[in-house]
Amino acid sequence: MAAQRPHVALLIETSRSYGRGLLRGVRRYVAENGPWSIFMELRALESNVPLWLKRWQGDGILTRTGTKQMAQAVRDANVPAVELRSPRLCPELPWVGADNRALGEMVATHVLDRGFRHFAVLETDTEIYFEERSANFMATVRNAGHDCYEYRPPGQPDRPAQWERNQERLAQWIGSLPKPVGVMACNDQLGFFLLDACARAQVAVPEEVAVVGVENEESLCTMASPTLSSVRFNAERIGYCAAELLSELMQGRRPNSQQRLVDPLGIEVRASSDLSAVEDHQIAVALRF
Repeated sequence: MAAQRPHVALLIETSRSYGRGLLRGVRRYVAENGPWSIFMELRALESNVPLWLKRWQGDGILTRTGTKQMAQAVRDANVPAVELRSPRLCPELPWVGADNRALGEMVATHVLDRGFRHFAVLETDTEIYFEERSANFMATVRNAGHDCYEYRPPGQPDRPAQWERNQERLAQWIGSLPKPVGVMACNDQLGFFLLDACARAQVAVPEEVAVVGVENEESLCTMASPTLSSVRFNAERIGYCAAELLSELMQGRRPNSQQRLVDPLGIEVRASSDLSAVEDHQIAVALRF
């Protein structure tokens, strides 16, 4: 049985907008239902396992598990825990996250409503939720009677050693697509890369290629040129629900479901998709200047 003031560890990255949104949601739950004694520290998604965790005598953990080592450390802590990233590394833990199937349809509707009739998706298979996003995007546009092109960068496109070659390939792919085309990038990092590839291929964004990312990571979306439209997760609601679920677990209650999904808030429309499709290539190019 947890103590009157539960001791809770937050293994959630502070380096990204999404993680900070989760923490705001946890804070709101604790303010309304606490108090909790919270241990947290500045960290990235793939930070090393904190040394204190081996000796920590706490009551519960909220975790965004990025490595196998962290997954094992959470298991070894032997306390109730809730996963906020993906069931892949800790499938035994209850999981709270965004409804990734719903967001694929959301992005498809966004580009369909802007008049696009050609579609593509920039994929990655590193997580199940990326596959869910792309699958639902493709299903939605195909159900609307349109083809959808797919591209999955080889290797690990975010590694500097592969950067130039991967960007060349990406530019060739985007240049080969029929225009105008609406593209979903399965996360904002891929969307950032794609906008750079569009510039290399000399295609107009958003007149010839509209790009929508996922996760609304502010540093990537606002640094991109043009700025990147992106799906906004309801991170605060997810954090709140995860804290609520952990509280139930620490009280010895069993969850009704191992998975709780929260709908995205919508799309933060920025310059990369903020224009209806332009069918005439010469007009599209002229609009760039």
